[in-house]
Parts: sequence; C-alpha cells; structure tokens
Amino acid sequence: MKSGKHRVSLLILLCLMVVGLAGCHNKAYSQSIEKGLNAVAENKYQKALTYFDNALAQKPKDEKAQAYRDQTQAYLTTTSELKAGKVKTALTTVDKGVKITNGATSLTNKLKQLKVTVTSDYQEYQQLSDDVKAQLKVKNGNYSADVLKRCAAINWDKKPYLKPLKAKVKQLLTAAKKAKTNMKVSAAEAKRAAALRRKIAAAKNKWNMAALDDVPDWFILALFADDSDVDDAAEELDDEYADQADDNDDEDSNRDDADDSETQSDDDYDDDTDSESDDDDYDTDDQYDDDDDYDDAESLLNPAPVQPSVADRLFASASC
Repeated sequence: MKSGKHRVSLLILLCLMVVGLAGCHNKAYSQSIEKGLNAVAENKYQKALTYFDNALAQKPKDEKAQAYRDQTQAYLTTTSELKAGKVKTALTTVDKGVKITNGATSLTNKLKQLKVTVTSDYQEYQQLSDDVKAQLKVKNGNYSADVLKRCAAINWDKKPYLKPLKAKVKQLLTAAKKAKTNMKVSAAEAKRAAALRRKIAAAKNKWNMAALDDVPDWFILALFADDSDVDDAAEELDDEYADQADDNDDEDSNRDDADDSETQSDDDYDDDTDSESDDDDYDTDDQYDDDDDYDDAESLLNPAPVQPSVADRLFASASC
C-alpha cells in the first residue's frame, strides 16, 4: 500500500517538474521574443537576431520565432549587400523578406521601407550605368554636362551601391579632361565657382589659385553639389587633377630657384664692382653701357621662350 502511494507521489512530482520546466521554457521564449522586438524598434538588428535565435532554442519548431528570425536576417543581408555594391542582389533579398508570412508587423514595415530605398538605389545605379555607357561612346568630346556633373559629385562612401561603376565613371571623367571639355555655366554659377576656388585655396592643402584656375567651373561646382566640405573637395581634386597641382608646385619651385639664382648673381656682381672700384684705369661707365646694349640686342635676336600653360602641357602629353 505504501509502495503504491510512493509511486503516485513520484508521478505527481515528475508532472510538477515537467510543468515547471515547460513554464520556464515558455517564459524564456516570451522574454526572447519581446527583447528581440525591442531591439528591432531600436534598429539593433544583429542583437534582435540573437534574441530570436534564443527563442528558437526554446521552441525549435515555432513558426513565429522562425519568421521573426528570417525577417531580421533578410534586413541584415540586404544592407550588407548594398554596402558590397550588390544592389541588384539586395533588391531580390529584400523583396523575399517582405513576403515572409507569420512575421512581425514592425519587421514587415521596416522591410517595406528598406525596399523603397533599395529600389531607388537600383534605379539610380541603372540610370548612371546607362548614361556612363552612352557617354563613353562619344567620339567628338561633346560630353553631357549633366552626366559629368553627376559623376564628379558622387560620394563613393555615402553611395557604396554605385561602386561597381567607379572604374567607368573615372574613365569618363578622364576622357572629358583629355578632350578639354569647357562646360558652359551661367554667370551666377561662374561667380560661385570663383568663390569656391578661394575657399579651397584658403584651406590648408596643396591647392592654390593658380592650380585651381585650370580646373573647369563645372567640376568645381560639382565638388560641392552634395554639401561636401573643403577637405572632401580637396581629396576629389587630388584624385582627378593631382597632376595639375603638382605641375604648379614644380613651376613655383623653379621660379623660386630662378629668383635665388638671380639674387646670388647680383651679389657676385656687386662684389666684383666693389673690388674694381679702386682701379682708376677701369672705365665702369663704358663697360656697363656695352653690357646693356648687348642684352637689348640679345633679347631681340633670341627672345625668351614662352612657357605653355599647365593645362596645355597636360593635354598635349595626354594626346601623345
């Protein structure tokens, strides 16, 4: 009799333990779901994914937890693909994420918003791809000012989904430079370009007004089209027109060397005249007159060569 009662007691105890464990599992599951949704609301998707994984560990076959996890993963994968420049793949991924059933309303809405962004990014990518491809076929140098301005204004860090086009964009801008394309701008735009040149030259970089004068107005304007600061503008100039700044630095250096040389020659000349001033038989006035006459004749017979501008030399070397 006692043994029978003992077995019943054990069975009751086991049932209570099972119920208790089930209750613990349900509590952990609910907490994980709740914390996961809170993380989604805070845009902390990687953290949300961990919580939904915990919920699935409590209930491996739970459709809701699985749907929440799939939605979160779709969001993370889409953003990762955009950063990698895989905009077309990202559009496919987010579209599948929006169609997941049994998901959370908040995640569905987030994915729908993301799809709008990705769709816009893809349209921009496709349009730029078509425009650049068409411009690269231009043979007479008559490039589209609008396309060139858009290309020059691209911030590759802010628009990583365009990076697959970076090589062709650079190719187009280089071709436009070599063709010496002089894009027409309005008087107001030209005035703004001049002000922007002064702003760049005033910053601590290698760009001075002499070098900036050889950069077209349309390019200067494009540098600030997306509200870039002066440092960003200088970096873009370094990428596209670095050779002009270097040429200008070389010319300044040569001029400085020439000035130093002339100064040294004058000093030597002064020393010579001082040493000869005591010689009464040395006719200094006649000597100086002869030198002046010689210099005048020499300048007429052999005029100093005119140095070509930085831009002319740049494009002359490019056309060889």
